[in-house]
Amino acid sequence: MRRVLKQVGLLYVVLVGAFLAWYIASGHKVEFLVTVVSAFTALLALPVAVVTVLHSRSGNAGPALVRLGDVADQLAQAVRQQWEAEAQLRRLNDPFPLPVTWEAADADLVESWSYLKELAEDWPGQRPEADSAWALSPTGLAGKGGDIIEVFERVPTRRLVVLGEPGAGKTILLIRLLLALLERRPSGGPVPVLFHMASWDPARQDLYSWMADQLIRDHPALQTPPALTPQPSPGTEACALLEQRLILPLLDGLDELPEPVRALALHAINQSLPARQPLVLSSRSAEYRRALTPPVGTTVLLNGAAGIRLLPLEPAKAAAYLERDAGGPGTGAAARWSRVNASLGTGIPASQALSTPLGLFLARTIYNPRPDEHLVDLAHPDELLDQARFPTREHIDTHLFTAFIPAAYRPHPHHPTRWSTERAQRTLTFLAHHLQHTLDGTPNFAWWQLPKALPKHGVAIAVGLTAGLIGGLAGGLGFGLPFGLASGLVYGLGAGLTNGLLFGLPCAAGAAFITSSAKERNPSSGIRWSWRGKSWLIFGLATGLGFGLVTGVTNGLAVGRGYGLALGLTNALAAGLMGGFMGGLRSVHPDLDKAVGPGAVLARDRRTFSVMTLAGGLTGVLALALAQMLVLVLALGYRPGLPTTLEFGLPQGLGYGLPFGLMLGVVRSVWLEFLMAQIGLAVLGRVPWRLMSFLADAHERRGVLRQVGAVYQFRHLDLQRHLAQHQP
Repeated sequence: MRRVLKQVGLLYVVLVGAFLAWYIASGHKVEFLVTVVSAFTALLALPVAVVTVLHSRSGNAGPALVRLGDVADQLAQAVRQQWEAEAQLRRLNDPFPLPVTWEAADADLVESWSYLKELAEDWPGQRPEADSAWALSPTGLAGKGGDIIEVFERVPTRRLVVLGEPGAGKTILLIRLLLALLERRPSGGPVPVLFHMASWDPARQDLYSWMADQLIRDHPALQTPPALTPQPSPGTEACALLEQRLILPLLDGLDELPEPVRALALHAINQSLPARQPLVLSSRSAEYRRALTPPVGTTVLLNGAAGIRLLPLEPAKAAAYLERDAGGPGTGAAARWSRVNASLGTGIPASQALSTPLGLFLARTIYNPRPDEHLVDLAHPDELLDQARFPTREHIDTHLFTAFIPAAYRPHPHHPTRWSTERAQRTLTFLAHHLQHTLDGTPNFAWWQLPKALPKHGVAIAVGLTAGLIGGLAGGLGFGLPFGLASGLVYGLGAGLTNGLLFGLPCAAGAAFITSSAKERNPSSGIRWSWRGKSWLIFGLATGLGFGLVTGVTNGLAVGRGYGLALGLTNALAAGLMGGFMGGLRSVHPDLDKAVGPGAVLARDRRTFSVMTLAGGLTGVLALALAQMLVLVLALGYRPGLPTTLEFGLPQGLGYGLPFGLMLGVVRSVWLEFLMAQIGLAVLGRVPWRLMSFLADAHERRGVLRQVGAVYQFRHLDLQRHLAQHQP
């Protein structure tokens, strides 16, 4: 690569030398050339200044040397902000935290307690007084609510399996543990991070690589190389944090993996994580038991792990929760729950469904009024007792999931919705179907993966045609406007449409190739100029040189041999500068101070696209201004002023530079692909025209979605699976 770069640079130097020799031999004054080159050099600094300003605004102050412990501290702050906000949106403390209780897991699902103590005591550097905090036996792990942090620290190995029935509150308990661990975390210590296992394919990706990818997805700046580590560490800051055990993984939802790979996942965890690595893993009880004893192979226990099993909610506490959420005892809304509350603990389907935090959340959303709502407009909770209509718990669960979306989109006095219940139901059903069937059941909806919902290459072809049409119009108008507004518009539109269609075909093919060859197209949050992107730098420089020589000489020879040589040399020099500069622009992810949300990621990626396009146009103007000035001086002996030069160089430079910048914007960002996919799906009636606003409202106001870093997820995976059963 360096050899090619040197060869292209040498060619550029030879061209510059040939141009200077020809210029001096022709008897032209050197003073004028110095003036022109100085002015152009000053103008050429403008794109760099623009990129530098935008780069500094995006938060990238350069490769500052920071300790890995400082990176962990910044990540801890981001994780805390993320999950404190999510706990508030999930109303985990409203009206009060649900008193989830648990007991020790069945002995055959975990390691023996004596073995755990012996294992921890044999660790090098283990302090003798450490065992004073350990539980004496598995029964010491029983607890409720906020006790989870103490229970975790009572385990000698600090490895814990959290088991429970569907909707029992496993994820909520992990969130509470995460926040409690952050409160007790020392500076520079390990950062607890919640990983949703549904997005992991243990048959294709090892555990560390998957966790690193998830960290980078939620905190993009962790993809930068580590600056200062105890030992030189290749790769990214995310990998370095994992290698130095500065991440405490909370793995949520082993049961959400396909059943054939659950045992493989446990084996991968045992193989990847060292014995002294703390760990928490959650799963449904029955699914975890089956994962330990696969049909083929031996039993696989999670190395060094104790376990707890969540218990059903106590009937009295579940009843108090429903009444308090309805306004408190004595209110009309709370009185509506009298018959249902009396049935709790009896074992009927309604009682079973309301014995979990998920069931209570769905029921209160459906049946309890919001401020200023009339009770007569709401369904009555007594319908849950109709065993002819709901003979089993599964029927109750299906009813609650079905009624949840209409309840979430009821008219709200303080937060009115722009979307009807039918529109919301149709969109959420489509998204669930997309996640479940197109993306293999992942819970993570990333807006940049929306193009996968349409036929393969369809969005790429649309992007290429759009970019080609815009580039052709820009070029046509750029070359037509110098000849007058009216004639320029006529010529520009005609030539632009023709060139746009012709230019759009190779652009469409190129866009299809890029999207098909790229393993994963991820968004950008800024740009900077760097020598590291040598392939694009060489491509831009070589393309500029070739384009300038061919067009300059071809067009110039039609007028005169001397003019053609001058035009070819000057266009090659100018276009080479433009191509080399633009080819060195690359996308970056500079933000580490906080976890970014989907809307912020989209805005930054859109800005990258816009800056790339405008930088191409501005650089093209400067390059063509130099070419115009030198050609007029050398071939015609005419010394134009700067206004005259810009009058011709500005529109034609935009005509050259905008298409080039536009295509680089397509390569360096994913916003245009998302926009094309959103338009296509909106035309088909699958999603609203303002999809991101809809998703933000579903998360912040309706409680249907939750936000995890840069992606959205359904409130519960069972809700996603329920909606995915229906055709969008």
